[in-house]
Amino acid sequence: MTLAKSGFWTVVFSVLILGSVSQIASAQEIDLEKQLNEAALKATKDSQVVKKYELQYRLTEGELIRSRVVHLVSMDTKIDGEFENLKSRSVSTRVFQVEEVDQEGNITLIHRVEDAELWQKVTGQDEVRYNSRTDEIVPENYERIAASIGKPLAVITVSPSGAIVSRKDEVTQFNPGIGVLMPRLPDYPIAIGQKWYTPEEVRIRTKDGRVKSIKLRKLYTLSKVSNELATITVRTQVITPVHDAKVKSQLMQRMQHGEFQFDLAKGRIYSTRMELDERVVGFNGAASMIHYLSRMTEQLLKSVPSTKDVSVR
Repeated sequence: MTLAKSGFWTVVFSVLILGSVSQIASAQEIDLEKQLNEAALKATKDSQVVKKYELQYRLTEGELIRSRVVHLVSMDTKIDGEFENLKSRSVSTRVFQVEEVDQEGNITLIHRVEDAELWQKVTGQDEVRYNSRTDEIVPENYERIAASIGKPLAVITVSPSGAIVSRKDEVTQFNPGIGVLMPRLPDYPIAIGQKWYTPEEVRIRTKDGRVKSIKLRKLYTLSKVSNELATITVRTQVITPVHDAKVKSQLMQRMQHGEFQFDLAKGRIYSTRMELDERVVGFNGAASMIHYLSRMTEQLLKSVPSTKDVSVR
């Protein structure tokens, strides 16, 4: 009986072991099949051609490109216990007149502001308004701007990717970095999610009166493409370490973040939205503070995005 029982349990254990081995083998086969399927899927994805897009300016000689620019600003300042708020709004029509396009695609254009409607309010002062289309009397605050309306501000030559070949300013301009005339584009086709950078260098005056160079860079990312409009996000990054609050207060208007849409078929900016929200404490004494809020939008006028597929592979 003992031997019989022993033989019985030997058979049982053998069956159990064989069953376990069979289950393990089956699990391994399933796991192997899963790995093979995943590898096949990855190989299929890798073999697919990634869709890329060429972002290049393509303007036509003699063309007038108009856009509506709206710029809103609110700035709070506190120095020695005195608080001041400044609010301003400007609505203007910007014009690029394309003078020449050479064989390499370099574009020479004249930059003008066709009209402007301006408003400003400072704490404790009367508001100031000016409309270049309707007002004959120009407030003192806006005399310089009014004198430049309709006149060439600059003659600029740019490459198809927006790199400046030459520039001649006809009127001295302050560019706080809010509105870039023609953002720099990559020199090569890119896919959604790809990034590119453009370096900048600004000169800032320190507390002791010295001039210091600060390196910045713009980070661009192609975030999406829809209806042949490419959406590009923009962020400004400070490369040079900055600890001086006075220097930070001079940089704050250049810290633009936002996005613009590029018409791939027509080769131009379709719309732009840039925002600032910067605060600096201690720029003029320990208790001083400045808070700068800004929003700039620009919309191309009399233009409809093309539906033509202009991706490159």
